[in-house]
Amino acid sequence: MRHEVIAQARTRLRDAIDRELIPAWFGTPWEFYGHSERPQVGTIACGYFVSTVLRDAGLRVPRVLLAQQASEHIVRALAPDDRITRLRQATQAEVVEALRKKGDGLYVVGLDFHVGLLRLDGDTALFCHSSYLGRSVVVCEKAEEAPAMASSYHVVGEALGDERMVDWLLQRPIPLRR
Repeated sequence: MRHEVIAQARTRLRDAIDRELIPAWFGTPWEFYGHSERPQVGTIACGYFVSTVLRDAGLRVPRVLLAQQASEHIVRALAPDDRITRLRQATQAEVVEALRKKGDGLYVVGLDFHVGLLRLDGDTALFCHSSYLGRSVVVCEKAEEAPAMASSYHVVGEALGDERMVDWLLQRPIPLRR
């Protein structure tokens, strides 16, 4: 029964993030020091995009402190060590393929100098982030082809794993881990 409740909550939360929270940010300009709390107002950096979406989804994350961490620390704050995947010198397609073995879901992807959310759903893999390349705005793009996802190092963890879902259901704060 407990696993059913967690699975149902995860589906509803992931759908809200996919359909409401992330799309609201589309087109919001990126800036290195951007820290807007409202879509379409001001600018937002990649870490602030991730932490704000998760906070607005109801996860009790320390938005500012989380956003200012190195990408690996952001991933480690959300996923237990045994659920983190680290890949070196992998292409975007190789990263997506490795994660497909873990299953559909919402993942936090830490890169050399960037962080974003990766949504796997069937054959679709979208990298959603505040892009510092090209138009420099919040976008979701095909992960296998996303220029900003090219990196010598990828660290990836589930954003909505069981532990985080229990935190969400019980409204427990999520501490930073180092």
